[in-house]
Amino acid sequence: MAISLTYFDFDGSRGLECRLALTVAGVPFEDVRLSREQWQALKPKTPFGALPILADGDRQLAQSNAILSYIGRGHGLLPADPWEAAQHEAILLSVEDLRVKLPDGKGQTEDDKKAAREAFAAGWLSQWAATVSDKIAGPFLAGSQLSVADIKLFVILRSYLAGTYDYVPASVFDRFPKLLALHAAVAAHPVVAGYFAGRK
Repeated sequence: MAISLTYFDFDGSRGLECRLALTVAGVPFEDVRLSREQWQALKPKTPFGALPILADGDRQLAQSNAILSYIGRGHGLLPADPWEAAQHEAILLSVEDLRVKLPDGKGQTEDDKKAAREAFAAGWLSQWAATVSDKIAGPFLAGSQLSVADIKLFVILRSYLAGTYDYVPASVFDRFPKLLALHAAVAAHPVVAGYFAGRK
């Protein structure tokens, strides 16, 4: 069956996670990249009205964590043990929590946005980083075996370490060397590095 992944036309967030997972799994797929205008036309016809969407023949799967779990189970990118797999899936969910918790600043003055994001960095984000760090065997979550959870962590860390979010400095993660090492290990994975080299 022909496989495609549909997301917006940029390399980040939930779409990048799924593209990288498929690439690491060695699954050939059509990388469908939509403009905002194309998305508005397609949105009413999609499951849950959201992207990304994985199409496998005439079947469609929405929600990034479901897509990652599907790829992970089918291609050795989740632990075989059900308990350990569930631990990895908990990490997937925690990254979505992180995305929701980041103060977006809408309706706030710049000073209020700054204060909210600084409090988030010192509080919720730091606690999240400590909790996830404690679960990393090194360099990846399960040791030497890369998983879809590592890929999802890499993508979210990549955005924070790049300084994407005003008033949330990359230095927040300096106290969490295991997270930084995981990010570096995923970036150095030959298939991941090859993906980004091919996008230049």
